[in-house]
Amino acid sequence: MNKNRYAGLLNGLKASKVEFLENESMSAYSSIKIGGLTDLIIFPKNERELVSIINLLKVNSCGYYNYIIGRGTNILFKDDRICLPVISFKKFNANLSENKKNKLEIVLEVGAGMPLSKILNHAMKNNMGGCEFFYGIPGTLGGAVKMNAGSKESVIGNITNAIEIITDEGLKYIIKKNDLKFSYRNLDINGIKDNYFITKAYLKLYKASESKIAENIQIFKKRKSSQPLGDFSLGCIFKNPPGVSAGEIIEEIGFKGFSKGGAFVSEKHANFIVNKGGAKPDDIISLIKIIQEKALSHKGIKLDMEIKII
Repeated sequence: MNKNRYAGLLNGLKASKVEFLENESMSAYSSIKIGGLTDLIIFPKNERELVSIINLLKVNSCGYYNYIIGRGTNILFKDDRICLPVISFKKFNANLSENKKNKLEIVLEVGAGMPLSKILNHAMKNNMGGCEFFYGIPGTLGGAVKMNAGSKESVIGNITNAIEIITDEGLKYIIKKNDLKFSYRNLDINGIKDNYFITKAYLKLYKASESKIAENIQIFKKRKSSQPLGDFSLGCIFKNPPGVSAGEIIEEIGFKGFSKGGAFVSEKHANFIVNKGGAKPDDIISLIKIIQEKALSHKGIKLDMEIKII
């Protein structure tokens, strides 16, 4: 980044009282705990700060579109230094309130920075059903909506009534359900390009008994017991091809337990690559390529990544 532009950006962030850090290791911002350094990482806490950041980046001609992160639960950072600003939603608005309520339904208004685990805890304590599939899914609401996170039972798109966004022009919009086009691990918005920030979501839940919620939670708890939740990983590496399990394919072609440097294909679930200590980004990337090549040559199946590499 140009020194004068960088200095201008820093001065603007200080004047706007926006939190930032310089020369940070991105390993601290990825759930697999590896990654190189970034020149600058910025932490907006609310919409006002986010709009200030957008304007400052424009004025100082700083790009950022590939470097917007939540809690980094599905992002692999390379060893290369990141010279453009990283915008982290780790400290963004995590408020939760009941927007609408009747005898059968509740709409929760939730800030994009709220972890899914906390939304689930609130729902369980208040006898709200519909988001039990959040169990064991890491990360924040904004990222979960953007990638339509979920399980085979349900996805977050099914319970999202509306979202609030701020575009790269600093404009705020409320997007209703009819304009939200959810698909497998993806969200498209009618009339809006990719360059936007999700700041809030409205989740439609329903009244449920404590016993029914507990019963549903047990289903997901049992399933998650077969995943390496205690290890440093990025969650599922590959999307499931239509009608088949990526984990089963990887196991069938002989990669369960396979290692490259400090990176291992999990013995518990083959669609997870874990960092047992000392893994490098190139180890992960090499494993991914080897698995993809063998799945294609031996099974005729193309495995697409669910994670993001930046």
